[in-house]
Amino acid sequence: MGPRHSVETFAKMTGDSPFGSGIGVRPTTPADTAEICDLLEHGFVGSGIAADGWRPLCTTNWLPDYPRGFVLTDGGRIVGHVGTIYVQREINGKTGIVCNHSGFYVALAYRGRGLGATLSAAAAGDERITYTSLTPAPVTQRVLDAAGWATLDRHMLLFPPGLNAETLWRSRVDIDVNDRTVRASLGQAERRIYDDHVPYDCLHMTARDADGTAYLVVKVRRSLRRVRSAGIPVSQILYCSATDVLARNLERIKLAIMRQQKTFGIAMNERLFPKAPRAIRRKDIAQYRSAVFTPNELDLLYSEFVLLDL
Repeated sequence: MGPRHSVETFAKMTGDSPFGSGIGVRPTTPADTAEICDLLEHGFVGSGIAADGWRPLCTTNWLPDYPRGFVLTDGGRIVGHVGTIYVQREINGKTGIVCNHSGFYVALAYRGRGLGATLSAAAAGDERITYTSLTPAPVTQRVLDAAGWATLDRHMLLFPPGLNAETLWRSRVDIDVNDRTVRASLGQAERRIYDDHVPYDCLHMTARDADGTAYLVVKVRRSLRRVRSAGIPVSQILYCSATDVLARNLERIKLAIMRQQKTFGIAMNERLFPKAPRAIRRKDIAQYRSAVFTPNELDLLYSEFVLLDL
């Protein structure tokens, strides 16, 4: 089992007024939800996410003893935020807590004073926890670089229809997208993944060929809809248990996903393929810090990609 912290423990670790003049950092509480959502709606106006769209960051129940985020306050008013999405994972025989950071924002009047770095550090204060930042803005990247975070990804792989047509000729794969039979076919660990992600409009599917079975969790990613300014919806693969099965049957699996989600291609992290199939490479920086898991072991489950309309 990983370390356990209550919200009160985090509050003792961070305090609430280290800067003087009424400015402090503390864990979030449920009473902060409306104010946080309003802050993020205005702070990320270009995202198109309304205030209610940020609410899942504050309400997920995946690891309830941990805070949903940390806030920068000035006289009790929230002027900065970073969401923290905690979950305990078992990957390749290793167990550890993973925390995805999302919604990192500091109001303009409070920038340039090191407060963003202090807020980020408060949200990543336990060396035993694996931390990820999957969509860091350039300023966030600099903050995390300075704090010793490493690069998790440099590119996203995009697979439009037809690009991998050569796999059609050797593909003999059975694809199942029926919720009942997919869940029934999973082992205990993957059934937990299924149950935890069912509320969040994800596609669950299995692909079985003569040499193995892959379980995939997929969601439409809105921020990739403007591929070359064409307004194209793309399906993001959040998890694939067997990338070799995916690579062998890529075009058929791609077509099945596109048909189910009404998209025009799929996207996946470059790091998850030992040898990447032919794809369009798109710059897409992600960062992490971990003493437990390696980059190829970290997927997009239990992250902002699940909770938010990105």
